[in-house]
Amino acid sequence: MHTARARRRPTLVLLGVTSTLVAWASALGGLGSATLTAYDVAGQVGAPAVVACDNFTGTTGANVNGRAVVVAANCASRTWTAHVGTWTVQTNQAASSATASAVVTVNTAVSDASVQVVLRSLNTGGRSGGVVLDHSGGATYLAAVMIDGAPDVVQLRLVVAGSPTVLATATPAFATTNTLRLTRVGTSVTVRVNGSSVITATLSAGAVASLGGAGRAGLFGGNSSVRFDDFVVSVP
Repeated sequence: MHTARARRRPTLVLLGVTSTLVAWASALGGLGSATLTAYDVAGQVGAPAVVACDNFTGTTGANVNGRAVVVAANCASRTWTAHVGTWTVQTNQAASSATASAVVTVNTAVSDASVQVVLRSLNTGGRSGGVVLDHSGGATYLAAVMIDGAPDVVQLRLVVAGSPTVLATATPAFATTNTLRLTRVGTSVTVRVNGSSVITATLSAGAVASLGGAGRAGLFGGNSSVRFDDFVVSVP
């Protein structure tokens, strides 16, 4: 967590609908329930710029496909696109259909970024869910996927034209509510679960070429019971 401070008095910018403070330390932990990021722009050296966010406040049953992100003035008025499966709002959270490898994204227009989400109702029944980065708009992307099991597993996947390759795995124990964060900077990729780094990997030249600098980020669903909240994409 960055601790250096600029000389001028800090200005707090709130991107959520509550006053809960979630500083850049959220990179090391989770966002509060039903909140989006708040960070100190002026006073935080190296503070991230949020380029997309959504807390999925809306009518239960509403389709996420075509939905504009919340707080559009701060999140670039981006719109969701469902690529695989059906995605809906369920009690102010996102949910996918039971379709395997369901994916929904927003166009963030960046390839080096962090994508973070809060996952609920994941730790039972072999359920899975995650986040995607560098999505091509077709079927090529990076994904960090949490899979309930014995043991619980986190996978870093490279999906090219719909065909997945597992680049790395980890086996942290899941909680009932989990914060998952996938970060890429150049060839370096990191996956964090509940604030702890569980995977670090280096992309090969072939993987970088396959991703091609695509700039969409979003959600990965594998079970209709899993819920997604407090989605945030940021760049350094």
